[in-house]
Amino acid sequence: MTRHTPRPVRRIGAGLAALAVTGVLLPTSSQAAVSHAAEGAGDGVDVVNTETVQVYMDADGGIDTKRVYEQLTLTGDGDVELANPIEESGLRNLDGFSGFSVEDGEQQVDMSVDGVERLRTVSTYTGDLPLDVDIAYELDGKSVDASDIVGESGHLEVTYTVKNVTAKPQEISYADGTGSMVTETVDVPVPMVGSLTTVLPPNFSEVQSGQANMAGDGKGGTKMSFTMTLVPPIGSDTATFGYTADIEDGLVPRASISALPVNPLESPTFKTAATSYQGGAQTGEALAAGATEIDTNLLKLRDGAGDLISGLVQLRDGAGELETGLAGRAAPGARQLSAGAGELRTGLGKIDDGAGQLADGARKLADGTGEAKTGSQKLNAGLKKISGGLDQLAATTTGLPKAQAGITLLQDGVGQILAGFGGGPTDQGLINGLSQLENGAAILGGGLRQLRGDGASSGLGLAKFAVDGVQQGLAPAVAENGSLDDLAQGLRDVQVYCNPAAQQQCVDAHEGMRAGVLDSKAQLTDANGYLIDVSGGLGTAIAGLDNQLIPGVGQLNTGLTDAKNGAIKLKAGVASVGGGLDQLEQGLTTAVAGVLKLANGANDAEAGSGDLTDGLSQLDTGAGQLADGAGELSTGTGSAVDGSGQIADGAEELSTGLDDAADGSGLLSDGLRQAASAAPAIPDGAARLSKEGMSQLITAGEDTAKEYGQLYATVQAGSKRAEAESMAYGAPEQARGLTAYSFEITGEDGEGGRNTLRALGALVVVGLGLGAFALRRRMG
Repeated sequence: MTRHTPRPVRRIGAGLAALAVTGVLLPTSSQAAVSHAAEGAGDGVDVVNTETVQVYMDADGGIDTKRVYEQLTLTGDGDVELANPIEESGLRNLDGFSGFSVEDGEQQVDMSVDGVERLRTVSTYTGDLPLDVDIAYELDGKSVDASDIVGESGHLEVTYTVKNVTAKPQEISYADGTGSMVTETVDVPVPMVGSLTTVLPPNFSEVQSGQANMAGDGKGGTKMSFTMTLVPPIGSDTATFGYTADIEDGLVPRASISALPVNPLESPTFKTAATSYQGGAQTGEALAAGATEIDTNLLKLRDGAGDLISGLVQLRDGAGELETGLAGRAAPGARQLSAGAGELRTGLGKIDDGAGQLADGARKLADGTGEAKTGSQKLNAGLKKISGGLDQLAATTTGLPKAQAGITLLQDGVGQILAGFGGGPTDQGLINGLSQLENGAAILGGGLRQLRGDGASSGLGLAKFAVDGVQQGLAPAVAENGSLDDLAQGLRDVQVYCNPAAQQQCVDAHEGMRAGVLDSKAQLTDANGYLIDVSGGLGTAIAGLDNQLIPGVGQLNTGLTDAKNGAIKLKAGVASVGGGLDQLEQGLTTAVAGVLKLANGANDAEAGSGDLTDGLSQLDTGAGQLADGAGELSTGTGSAVDGSGQIADGAEELSTGLDDAADGSGLLSDGLRQAASAAPAIPDGAARLSKEGMSQLITAGEDTAKEYGQLYATVQAGSKRAEAESMAYGAPEQARGLTAYSFEITGEDGEGGRNTLRALGALVVVGLGLGAFALRRRMG
């Protein structure tokens, strides 16, 4: 058993951040780290184990450090005794300075839990990483290293290539569509999903990417997020993506990759694709089975075609004998009978035609007189209504004369409306009011444009440019390790040169100056922050002028111009209405005179229509009696014609039927001869369809079953690996967890070299101070 003693805890913040990444990446539902009661834990205690492997890389993709952060979360009430697989190399406790026991690579936990307990550790990760990350840079089309970009300007292209390198050879089995199974060895990786995020600074412009989700960061920069689906065969095991940008005073921003294993058969995102592979395999099997059954039936059709050929030969011979009998004997007798019946029907038909014409004429006369009588009655009623309506139109209190008075009132109203529009140079109407508003909007737009100014040379733009200049001058002075920090450090270093005789006064003086420098730094830092806020406010004001106020005033001016033009057109339309009212008044005067004349004529027509109705009543009665007599005559002759017609029709149908039968027997004979000659092609066609059609369909079904069966079997194998190898080191028995992987790619901005120069300068100052001190002691 190994007892690990406490060590100084370093990079605790990084470890906690990695654990936070784990919480973000863990999937929901069945893929989440499900808590179970671990073996040896109390009945009321659940155990959850999570691991986060954190990798620090330089900007060119080289690996600096690899660590694994472990967290055991115990929830409940009871005693717990468990063993957690763990990495011993560089093992440290993140929760304090106490040690813990490790036996055979397993952390031994024996404790009581009341509520929630968390045990967190960090170790040096010694295992293989599941992802291989490659980074390439091109500046103006030339391949460069990350350090070559610092301080440069040009067109930058960055390409990330991330590959899932967990593949292992593994046997898979699947149906081949014929009822048998196929076993083969394929490379099966652990399915992985992940994302890369980075923030490009404001000096990166014209940012383009065909794969990223992009958004602003609120500070002038660009947030970018790339998604990776490294889940073969649903996706590729390699993801290549990146971006391009135009840069000034270049640097390489840091980037973060987060990834974790995923079970494609349980993840809602990938489960549909896996199910479609399974369905494709089943469809291929069903297609092959159905085609096989059709092929069997085709062979049966080929065998039964021989019996069909023998029957057709017998039918052909019988149809020939039938054709000879019908054409030679039965048909001529039927034709003679039909000719005699036709002559009888012709004579009776002429008699029936005369009686029918007489009856038709009588019926039409009766119908016409009845309709004429009804029409005269309707005419009389209509004339009464017309006469009453014309009287109402001519009334002075309710008819057309009253409408003339209303038109006069409308003409007065139109005159008042035209006066309200105005339009003359001194009028106070609507049109002049709109003109004054139009001029005011133009003056307002000019004032807003003067306030905005031209770029950074005047107005608010010039004010923001000045504020930004002051802030950019203060920022290097108040920055960490800036000029004020250097000045304060230099004052402290100069203390060693104080005159021994007045050393305390010298020290006090330098301390006072150093305190003043630090106080100045604090105040200038605040001022720097205020300047940033002022610059932001000016930027917002300029944006508001450019995007809202100035365009809005322009739209207002345009709208007022359109309103004025509309008012002018409306005034012209009202004037046209006034002219139309004048014409309407003249037309009504003419209409009143015409209505009076129509009323007199309608009264005369009403009296004449009464006499017409009486005469038509008498004519209608006589026509009815004539129609009844003619109808009885027509009925008698019609019956005789019908009898003779039935005889003729029967004979004709018999003759026609025998002719048709003879023709049909000939056609039947011809058809049977053709069928007998063509029937031998049926067995040949069935055999060819079986060979050239169904066999290919069977092959296609088998190929589909094998292709989709292999894909689904590969997904199943990957799913099993995701379940069995989801953790880097494993969890205690009966507890589940997942491992998340975090790759932190550091940026490159040249600060590393400047910090080294500062450190060397400080060492030189210290060296000079020590040398002076030693010299004074030797001289003393």
